[in-house]
This record gives sequence, structure tokens and C-alpha cells, in this order.
Amino acid sequence: MLKTALLVTSLVLPTAVFAEVQADCSAKMNGEARCEFANKGKQKDSSCVVIEVVRAYEATMYTRPSFGGKGAVLTSEKICSGLVEANDIRERTPSNAWSINGTPMSPLAFCESDNPWEKASTNCIMTTKVVAN
Repeated sequence: MLKTALLVTSLVLPTAVFAEVQADCSAKMNGEARCEFANKGKQKDSSCVVIEVVRAYEATMYTRPSFGGKGAVLTSEKICSGLVEANDIRERTPSNAWSINGTPMSPLAFCESDNPWEKASTNCIMTTKVVAN
């Protein structure tokens, strides 16, 4: 009986079909964003992401300290792939808006510092986060 159960399980698993849409996104400090969605799966599917710009230092480092220090997040609008066929790629360059706590702001304004030794591009870390479609 045990051998039969294992055989049935091993026959069912390989026939399962999965989609796997992965996003590779980048953003410029002016807010222009670009995402490439690649479907590595075996069926068509879609995915949505947001780009997050996260402050790396204490609030006093930034020109606008009222928006928080280390860990404060500026978030892009949701960027969706649309339907992507299996083993295909879709590129999206949305007209993106960014905000923190409802306040519109560019990544440059969010990350800039009054300290001339600190460059805005190194004061924050960009990440991509998958969100619900």
C-alpha cells in the first residue's frame, strides 16, 4: 500500500504546471522607473511590484528629516507586468509617481542631504517588493 501511495504522488507532481514571473526593476533619482518581467514558468501569468527607496541613515542626515530616518520608505506606484507568456519577457516603463505617507516626492528629494560629502544616490537603498495584482 505504501509503495502505491508513493508512486501516485510521484506521478502527480511532475504534471503540475506553475508560472513564475520575476521582476527586475531599476529607478533613477528623478523617479523614472523601468521593470522587466520574465516568466520562467510553464504557463502565462502576471505579477505586480512596487519599488521601495529606503533611507540608510538617521533622519538628521537628510535635507527633509521629518520623513524619518533609517528604514523610512518612499514607495512607487504599483507596476504590473500584464499577462506574460511562458518563457517570455515584458518590459514596462510606467509614468511613475512616488510618495511617502501620501506626500508626493522624487527619490532625489527623499534621499538628498545638506552635507556636501553625502550623495543622494548612496543615502538610500532600492528594493523591489511583490504586491497583490
